[in-house]
Amino acid sequence: MNRDNVEGTLRSTTGQGEKMFGQAMNDKSTMAQGSYDDAMGKARSALGNAKDAVSDGVDAVSALDFSSLSNQIAKLTQTVSDLAQKQVSAGRDQVAGAMGAASDSLSQSAAIAQDKFAAVEGDVEARIKKNPWGAVAIAALIGLLIGKMS
Repeated sequence: MNRDNVEGTLRSTTGQGEKMFGQAMNDKSTMAQGSYDDAMGKARSALGNAKDAVSDGVDAVSALDFSSLSNQIAKLTQTVSDLAQKQVSAGRDQVAGAMGAASDSLSQSAAIAQDKFAAVEGDVEARIKKNPWGAVAIAALIGLLIGKMS
């Protein structure tokens, strides 16, 4: 109970006393003043109750445990961080797997091309050994054409 409650209750009680005295004396002025004081006292008391309610609300808010909320936020932050790290790790693993597969595929393609080139080289070598004068004529013709182009 605060000062407004006490003063409001006293003024309301005084007003009620004045009203009864005004009625007993048949004095309308005193009765009116008593009614006014009673109403003002009740209003002042209501103001005091409102102040108490606000004060209680402020006390309740200040009594909240913000450290618990802070701990929960820290846990949430850690969970989000862990999830992000897992996602990055999974993405990194997928990229590494794709790079490995591409490397294997490129190595296989290079080996196949090397084998085909060796086969063509062997075939050309065999043809040159069979017909050396034909190979010389073809080389001369290619040299002549290159010379004409420049």
